[in-house]
Amino acid sequence: MTDAEQIASLVNQSLPELKRFMPWAHAPQTALGQLERLRGGEAAYNAGTDLTMALFRQRDGAMLTMVGLHGRVPLNPNGLEVGYWTPTPHAGRGWASFATKVALVYAFDKLGADRVQVMCDDSNDRSRSVIEKCGFRLEGVLFNVTAAPSKELSEAGYQSTGKNPMFAHVPESFAAQPWVSDLRSRISYVNLAGHVLPGSR
Repeated sequence: MTDAEQIASLVNQSLPELKRFMPWAHAPQTALGQLERLRGGEAAYNAGTDLTMALFRQRDGAMLTMVGLHGRVPLNPNGLEVGYWTPTPHAGRGWASFATKVALVYAFDKLGADRVQVMCDDSNDRSRSVIEKCGFRLEGVLFNVTAAPSKELSEAGYQSTGKNPMFAHVPESFAAQPWVSDLRSRISYVNLAGHVLPGSR
């Protein structure tokens, strides 16, 4: 909850980029709105339906990127969808790719996922770059899987091609990634009491 003001500030700094692909970015962005969103995220976490995380820089507490694991695979309770966002001031440094890789290790190693999927608009080259760096496999292209934008959204800069490439990892493709072994060896899991869990480095 203490991150609401920082997140709101970063969202507002990133609006020109966010408005291209995120309909929610066209609504007013305030610290109070972020606080309400974070409360909803905490409730979803406690219910075991959603996990939203952020990567912070230790020396100054700056939030570098956000990543989430969401239960958006309707026919598979062991499937998850990953999403990510990097604030414009920290973009282009590989933080989203790194955070997504950490989330993938957690999803497959600790949450028992047997599928992690991700999609983006066909014109969202930056998002697709993250997907490719994480080694996701292209499964196909979905058409009109998201609602067509209103005239107001389009005039305000929202872009939607109506085409969304769908990518996924399953345990076999995930395990074959060259970065998995090294990243696993550098991750520690800590419980709410601050104790490092067995099996951590």
